[in-house]
Amino acid sequence: MRELELEKENITESGASPKKKFWRRQFQPAATTAQITFDWILGVVLPVACFVFDPIIFKTDGPAGALFGTFKPFAYLLSFVSVMAMAAWLIWGPRLKRLSAVLAGLFFTGSLVSLVVGLVLLPFSLIGLIIFIGIFGFTPFFCAFIYLRNGLRALAAANLALDRIVLAYAVALSALTSAVVPAVVNIEIYHSLEKVRNGDAEDVRAEAFKLRLAAPLVDPGQVRRVYLLTSGGTTAGAEKKRAVDELYQALAGRDSEMKVHRTAD
Repeated sequence: MRELELEKENITESGASPKKKFWRRQFQPAATTAQITFDWILGVVLPVACFVFDPIIFKTDGPAGALFGTFKPFAYLLSFVSVMAMAAWLIWGPRLKRLSAVLAGLFFTGSLVSLVVGLVLLPFSLIGLIIFIGIFGFTPFFCAFIYLRNGLRALAAANLALDRIVLAYAVALSALTSAVVPAVVNIEIYHSLEKVRNGDAEDVRAEAFKLRLAAPLVDPGQVRRVYLLTSGGTTAGAEKKRAVDELYQALAGRDSEMKVHRTAD
């Protein structure tokens, strides 16, 4: 026992410090090169790749629609802002000073949402492991960890530039705004798609303008489903199908599949 105490004293006197535990190293104020590389790959590059190559989660051309296509506006908008903010933080870090408070709130929201998405997708991810693509379903868990870690670091950086009360309000407002704005956009797009589903041709064309403006956030599969479920046996039905077809072309940038169904009608 005495030998261990002497060894600790020698380490202290020599200026060396005992190696920190794993989790303490992950959340230490200063990021290591390995951690920054990890955050770039799994917090910036991989999420973008998942959205680009997403076959069924938020977008699809299948008649049944994407699994969570209804929430595509929220997911895409929050993810885009979060990824851009993460890239900025990894490049400039504490040099952002007061702006770090805004990033901290955004990262905390992104971490929480990523965790929820990961838990929801977990059953699909486990099934997908059989064909080696389910591993991408675990990306939200990596993002949740990365956003939490960098959120705490951004908070520490902002704490050096802001008063405690100002910092608390800035982080809270940023976190709330990060969730509310995408949610409001999601609700508006959902209501527009509902009018497309339940309205006539005039309603479809009226909502088409708004949906075209938000085209990257809209799942074209939902519009295609409306087309397939609309009967063209009447004049009004045929007119609505044409209007929906035009909307689909504007959103998806193609119409070959639609024309096949139109010919069959």
